[in-house]
Amino acid sequence: MLQIAGSPQSDHKAGELTGKRILVVEDDPVIAVDYLFELKSCGASEAIEPSNRQALDYLADHAVDGAIVDVCLQDGCCTPVLEYLMARHIPFVVVSGDMFAMRHMATDAPVLSKPVSSSEVCLALSAVVD
Repeated sequence: MLQIAGSPQSDHKAGELTGKRILVVEDDPVIAVDYLFELKSCGASEAIEPSNRQALDYLADHAVDGAIVDVCLQDGCCTPVLEYLMARHIPFVVVSGDMFAMRHMATDAPVLSKPVSSSEVCLALSAVVD
């Protein structure tokens, strides 16, 4: 089921990401760095990968507690990354500037529409990460 969130309604605080390892799959360097600063301020460690291939390579060698995934990446739609995360029950949020591209995705993860603040993205992530 697709859930579209404009502003997460939750009692969770982004500070609940303290000690969590978060993968950011985003090909826009400005947006990715913004997420990284927000994640660091919440006590999370993070890595950035701009493509499906690079994200999957990273995931093959590293355990993560959650992910922030952009829909449109350097090498196409994020479906391979989402399938990997779902198969391993790794929580994630999806962020997209193209909500039309999300119509075929079958996920219960929060989906946020760009433009969205990095604090809202981290808040949504903290609501799904254990």
